[in-house]
Amino acid sequence: MEHSVRLGTQKYHDNICECLRELGKREQLPVEIIERKQGRRWLIQCKFLNTSLEETDNEEMVQKIQQYYLANALAETILLYWEKEQVQGIIKKNNLVEAKDREILSKALEYLNKGLGQDRGYRVNRKTKLVTQILSCLNQSPIFDLEGFLSFRAQEYKRDVTKAVEFAIEEYIIEKEYLEFIQLLKHFVDTQTPQLEKLHVGMNSKGEFHLFNNEGEDITLDYLEDYQLDNLNDLGYEDLLVSALIAVAPRQITLHIRNNRYRDTLQTIRSVFGERVRDCSGCSICEDF
Repeated sequence: MEHSVRLGTQKYHDNICECLRELGKREQLPVEIIERKQGRRWLIQCKFLNTSLEETDNEEMVQKIQQYYLANALAETILLYWEKEQVQGIIKKNNLVEAKDREILSKALEYLNKGLGQDRGYRVNRKTKLVTQILSCLNQSPIFDLEGFLSFRAQEYKRDVTKAVEFAIEEYIIEKEYLEFIQLLKHFVDTQTPQLEKLHVGMNSKGEFHLFNNEGEDITLDYLEDYQLDNLNDLGYEDLLVSALIAVAPRQITLHIRNNRYRDTLQTIRSVFGERVRDCSGCSICEDF
């Protein structure tokens, strides 16, 4: 029994053959690869042989299995080789500087391989979509052109790739703006005259914070006179805390905060105040929080 499929490609001849040979070794598939160049295009004929089965009702099932393995190899070729070029092309259209290109490329490929947000099966799902679409083409015709497929049949997959790049660009811009903001705050703090040598900060489970001097006295209200507390819902306790610390600009800040909910706020405080920040290992203030 013999089943043959012809593949056409201009740019991915070596990559397709590599994936096919790797597939043949891994799955022990009796596949013969015949390569022929026509002008700028390569024709790759894949002959699947199976001498272990006689011409029976199993022939159709075996052919479907072989097509699945072939679709799997083609999908892997797209994910490994075409995808990176596509991501680079989208980034260039955004007129970003070369140094930033590399960072955004790395972020975009990470999102594609590891998933956006909590979708850890993102790459597997994308590959499954590709395999399904390729199988649909192979069921219609024993001739498959890779570039033609990518241009006209893989629109959903290409939307996923574009979405990942846009997400990476957005994250990069947000991160850049955040770092610039942190540098501005850091410069402001460094030029301020400290109002206290040492300040202690505690925060409860509701996000409400308290400031204490080195004698353990609650001095929170002393530094909130300039803020409209009735607008607290708009500002938020965590933003208010950062603002209060910047206003006081103490030489040393001791954090009595252990709730992991506030890690972003703590990171901002550490970024702005640097070596001025220390974490308490346990004291009477910690017991209240």
